[in-house]
Amino acid sequence: MVIPANILAECHEHGVEAYPEETCGFVVGNKDETDSLETVYPMRNIMNELHEEDPEQYPRTGRDGYMIDPREHMKLERSLKKEGKQIKVIYHSHPDVGAYFSEKDKEDALWNEKARYPGITFLVCATNKGKPGDAILADFNTDAGDFDITQIPANNSASSSGLLGGAFGVTGILPTVDFIHEWKNGERELEYGYFRFVPHKKIKILQTELGARHQVRHTLAYCSGRAALLELLAYLQDSRPQTKLHLASTESFLLDALKSLEISYSPFHFNKLPEAEIFSAKEGDVILLAPENPESFVNENTEWIENFKRLRVPVIIFGELNSEFRQPGFKRDWPIGLTYWVADFSLPESKALPSGIQGGVIMSNNDRQMAELAELRKRRGAVLSARDAANFCENFAKISEESQSLSGNSGKSASNTTSAPEAAVVRQLCEWEHAAAGLLFPSGMAAIMAVLTLLRKKDKPRLIVIGLLYSDTYSLLIDSGKSSTWDAVFLGLHELDRLPEVLTKDTAMVITETITNPLCGVPDLERIGKLTNALGVPFVVDNTLASPANCRPIDWGADYVIHSTTKYLNGTNDHAGGSVLVKCPENAIALKNFQENWGLEISPLEAEVLWNRMQDFEERMKRFNENSLAVANYMEEHSEVARVYYAFSPSDVSCTSAPKLLSGNGGVVSFVLKNDSEENLRRFYDGEFSSILKAPTLGSNQTLVCPYPLLTHYHASDEELREIELPRYLIRIAAGCENEIEPILADLESALLRTTR
Repeated sequence: MVIPANILAECHEHGVEAYPEETCGFVVGNKDETDSLETVYPMRNIMNELHEEDPEQYPRTGRDGYMIDPREHMKLERSLKKEGKQIKVIYHSHPDVGAYFSEKDKEDALWNEKARYPGITFLVCATNKGKPGDAILADFNTDAGDFDITQIPANNSASSSGLLGGAFGVTGILPTVDFIHEWKNGERELEYGYFRFVPHKKIKILQTELGARHQVRHTLAYCSGRAALLELLAYLQDSRPQTKLHLASTESFLLDALKSLEISYSPFHFNKLPEAEIFSAKEGDVILLAPENPESFVNENTEWIENFKRLRVPVIIFGELNSEFRQPGFKRDWPIGLTYWVADFSLPESKALPSGIQGGVIMSNNDRQMAELAELRKRRGAVLSARDAANFCENFAKISEESQSLSGNSGKSASNTTSAPEAAVVRQLCEWEHAAAGLLFPSGMAAIMAVLTLLRKKDKPRLIVIGLLYSDTYSLLIDSGKSSTWDAVFLGLHELDRLPEVLTKDTAMVITETITNPLCGVPDLERIGKLTNALGVPFVVDNTLASPANCRPIDWGADYVIHSTTKYLNGTNDHAGGSVLVKCPENAIALKNFQENWGLEISPLEAEVLWNRMQDFEERMKRFNENSLAVANYMEEHSEVARVYYAFSPSDVSCTSAPKLLSGNGGVVSFVLKNDSEENLRRFYDGEFSSILKAPTLGSNQTLVCPYPLLTHYHASDEELREIELPRYLIRIAAGCENEIEPILADLESALLRTTR
């Protein structure tokens, strides 16, 4: 069936009107004309009323479910019969979780495994943040006994226009301000973008393959099975009023890992499974099973697991996938009653691949929960390496392990590598940072998450943030469920005089950045270090923007120093990773235990790429420093620029700290146009650049530009932006390490001239 554009638009419009709740209704046509679709009839969704009357029988609300008012339905049927019309399509919307035919949709559409409404097509319309998205059609195939799905892409779902960094690029081009608006409003899906937000194509292929092999709708890939499991448990803990974990496990790491989440549990044994009826969804019960052979356990305990669907108690199974990734030997399709299957998987070491190529996956038919987990994965950073995903995909396709993979960046050793690149990287970083020890992580945000989770304690509820942190770090501190128990204190760089009065022994940590992003403030690390060290309070510094070439925070009292190795240390936009360097060996032991329990190790393939890129890091950083100062000085003198932000700015509140702490400016320069408006921003940003790329990252060897607040604080109010002193239309230049700065300055001159017209 083909849905006419005007009919589809009306169904989408109904979804937008009802947002953030689901809407529902019918599309009607002539009874005797098969393809006739004439009129849309919106119906009343009574799910909220049913939930209020009996929440146990109807746990869903209008936010994640629908039921058409039967009285309106009957009334419409009577009138249609008189007019020779009939219902051809049943439609409903999916707010913020995409368009797909969920297991609940399928359950409602079937009766005894046959179509409940023969001849009816089902239409699901995505409503993304109040805007129409894509859609799907579901038609019952009597021969297959299942529904055939037809995708209907959104009219304006064009993808991003390019990928930076080659086959394993980590960021994409954002060409115009309108493009950014459409993306942020859910009207556009990005094909390429920053790697934590837009998964690499190989990761998407891997997820699709795993879903198909396990007969499950949703899959999310992680850097390891342990990371996948603990991210799921953290999500359940934060998203439910209470979580009572009931555990049967053969995995020894779980007990230590649960301590880091501060989750208590009640154990039971596989040889004596408790009666399902003693558990209750209302009491927050969650069942976690980690048997030696998950597949056999499911098949041997099918009836016991099925009981939990009726009880609505989440059941999680954790285990290892077969290295051949074969189809599981379930007695049926996806097991009834199983909520989440979490697994780790790996490739065997070979001549072509080093050991440690691993991944993890969460599989589930829970639509909304998996969508929310996908959002959390973006922020928390436990992402799978695109290089590892490529090798898993090759394994699926049964390509010879001796063959070269994409762009020469497979597990095969490159000409300029070491036999242990991860150890070599850590040794070099420790030397540069004057650190006692260090660890590498799958991403910079995974490194930050590890430190924050490790230091969080119930008996130390105070957290002190100094300066404007990177937006995802701020979100990680504030938006998680556990943050409600924190006594968070935020100090501007001009408020350091208040630090002695708010710094108490119940402070879990003080956190800041060497150069803040994007306003380029430089906090007085020496002063902060002396105060925190005196009280024994952990002092955490993100040194990504300064890099170890320009500052060594440990020399000024920092206990933990964090880097996104994706940025300056790599430079070529083709690597994902993070690092934590520590002052004391004792801290390294605790962090290493945490890393192992959570499975947050960097891919050996990513470590190898990083080691190669680091060979000319110090030379590149000299040019980063020189180029950024040249850009800053140029902007300071330009008549169309109102204010310039950079580390060595003589007009900044931190002007006395920068010369003391930094040996170079770093690469970031931000500025505000004289005519500070969105229209003027468009004139500057939307035009052509010959030497500057429009991309949302920094530390690239090529100069990049982006309207930073539109990417990170898009939905913030004017008041919220004023509170953190962040101009809405601020523009961030991430200077590269080009040998010639004149083409960059010429691009800026042309763009600034556009703002005068």
